[in-house]
Amino acid sequence: MMGPGIHALGASLGDFVARGLGRPSARFANRTVPSRTARAALMPHDIPADAPAAPRHGDEVVTSRELVMALHRSAIGRLVMLSADGGEGGLGGVELGRAIARAGMSCILIDLTGEERIAAETGIAPGSPGLHEFAENLAPLGEIIHRDSRGACHVVLATGAAPQPDSPDVTLVLAACAEAYDCTIVALDARRMDSLPSLLDEETAIVVAGQAATPDGYATVAGELRSLGVDDLIFMQCAATRRAGRRAPDQPD
Repeated sequence: MMGPGIHALGASLGDFVARGLGRPSARFANRTVPSRTARAALMPHDIPADAPAAPRHGDEVVTSRELVMALHRSAIGRLVMLSADGGEGGLGGVELGRAIARAGMSCILIDLTGEERIAAETGIAPGSPGLHEFAENLAPLGEIIHRDSRGACHVVLATGAAPQPDSPDVTLVLAACAEAYDCTIVALDARRMDSLPSLLDEETAIVVAGQAATPDGYATVAGELRSLGVDDLIFMQCAATRRAGRRAPDQPD
């Protein structure tokens, strides 16, 4: 019964996205979007062969640009982003969202961490409405969607305590965004892995973002996820950890 309503809400959001992001760049204007029923996973051969060394044999560690390239060849519509180190890795969703938007895809980052780092990094004014206001009927969905001040990615903040991922309001927002955006990134606190099942479906991938200097962080998060039966993981090295050696491919000169 909720399906038609979500579809209508998604269509309305789609108009909002078109106005906010503009037309895709000419480079991706003719991109063929694969059927989401045809391929619903990032396959091993989607990841570039020259990706950085993996934390465990068989795992892939990629940059945000490499992950975007893989997304273009997959049917994944949602990425759940976990931090491997609790530091700059927590902003991996912002970095990835900017890279996806630069590639001509519409993208929205939904912050379920309940922290302020994402708001500060994206330049969203303090006091801006978010999921809390939406849940309390203080703001409609269109008013809680903000634009990253340094990119074209859209952002929904938690505002207040971290919301429950399986709450009806979060479920509604995720469903509407799935209708309106090419990709939805969900930033989740790694300490709340028990809530992962409510965010996962056949079109979702889990990304563990962190720093190359702290590989133990990758291993710790991966171990906890695998103990929960989640074994298909993607590891992303954040750009901040590559500045000392070379310019990060997703950062401006």
